[in-house]
Amino acid sequence: MEQQLEHHEHAGHAAEHGNKHAALLVAVLAACLAISEQGAKHAEIRVNENSIAAADAWTQYQGKSIRQALAHDLAALGATLDPPQTPQGAAARRSVLEQLAEEQSHYERDPGDGKQAVAARAHHFEAERDLAMQRTHSYDNAAAALELAIVLATVSVIASSRMLLAASMALGAIGLALTLLGWLAPSYGSF
Repeated sequence: MEQQLEHHEHAGHAAEHGNKHAALLVAVLAACLAISEQGAKHAEIRVNENSIAAADAWTQYQGKSIRQALAHDLAALGATLDPPQTPQGAAARRSVLEQLAEEQSHYERDPGDGKQAVAARAHHFEAERDLAMQRTHSYDNAAAALELAIVLATVSVIASSRMLLAASMALGAIGLALTLLGWLAPSYGSF
């Protein structure tokens, strides 16, 4: 009889010890979940910022394209007009046509603000936006795995199941890996 009581007492201590492990696991998983969700929110902010910046750059590109086309059309129109009757008129016409040609080139190739530079900035913002979107997906996937791990850890206490606790640990490890991938290599964590 005493042996049965001692065995029952050991089983009670083991269950209590398992509950402490599960509670500690839930706390660690919740902390990882908070980090992952914060990462997702920051990545979403970067998606929005870079989407707006890319749209602004493409709007600037469009404005430069319109001005460049206008300068081209004005130069073409000026070239078709009757030649001026005086040397001063011819010089003025030549000056205007040269200025329009210079404007066309400026809108296309200005190193700081031409269409090529603006397009390069827009592509940079789009690449940053896409990377932030991948980070968002990776962090969201991590959060889902961590939430499921917390649920399994909680149920493992109620059901006194080591198998559920092990599954919780496995999902927690996946969630942690996806969180790290969101930070280091988001393309691998987004699916």
